[in-house]
Amino acid sequence: MEPKKPPLFEATLDVSALTSVGATLVSSTAGFDGAPILVVRDAPRQFHALSMQCTHEGCPVQAPVAGVISCPCHGSQYDLEGRVRRGPAQLPLARYETEYHRWSKRLTVRVDA
Repeated sequence: MEPKKPPLFEATLDVSALTSVGATLVSSTAGFDGAPILVVRDAPRQFHALSMQCTHEGCPVQAPVAGVISCPCHGSQYDLEGRVRRGPAQLPLARYETEYHRWSKRLTVRVDA
């Protein structure tokens, strides 16, 4: 059996400020693609993390407003799951693997090899 490869990218973020379901946090930590990471609380112990880089031409997207993530460059819009709501983008925002550590209220985000 081959040993598990280390992740291509890994960061641990403090998510203690996300106290309610649907709350979002834009991390100052750059993700695998160099863009900030958007964290969304899905349930009391469940989160997901997205890249804040538009899939159309790589522009940085804005923090969500009323559940919509917008790209100021060409007007693409995404929902909080990262799905395209309006183009020209055709692909969803990149999604990170996540692991929540409930005792420390920290979230590990990673891109596996």
